[in-house]
Amino acid sequence: MSAPKEYIAADAGEVISFMGMDLVWKIVNEPEGELLTFIQVAPPGGGVPLHIHHNEDEYIYVLEGSLRFQLGEDVFDVGEGDHVYMPRGKVHGFRITGDKTARILFTLAMKPESRYVEMFEGLVGLAPEDFDKVVEVCGRNRVEFLTPPQLPE
Repeated sequence: MSAPKEYIAADAGEVISFMGMDLVWKIVNEPEGELLTFIQVAPPGGGVPLHIHHNEDEYIYVLEGSLRFQLGEDVFDVGEGDHVYMPRGKVHGFRITGDKTARILFTLAMKPESRYVEMFEGLVGLAPEDFDKVVEVCGRNRVEFLTPPQLPE
């Protein structure tokens, strides 16, 4: 018996690494660009600095771990089973709290001009110290980071 191509096993997906985190691709339907999902694996203290998606709405579901999240001016704690909706144009970012690695399921509602696979491939191998390069690569996809980089406190 074989599974249909629409089935994605828990251990399936290409893994790429950047800024001290891993990203595991799950659903990628570029270049059509309607939906993108991936799991981000981040160690304690890591995270994604405050930024704005100008084209896409973004959603997360926390599979494991805990985060300090900022959405607009609101700062709050997020844990396993929690979901956060980040509408396009609203600043957001997170920092992994506690002593457990976080696994976070991301879903992005894509616009036809969005090129997230290309953007993330441009980030491969970059470290948090390479922030200027991160800003440049992401800016080409209308993802704007606040500078200097800021993680939610």
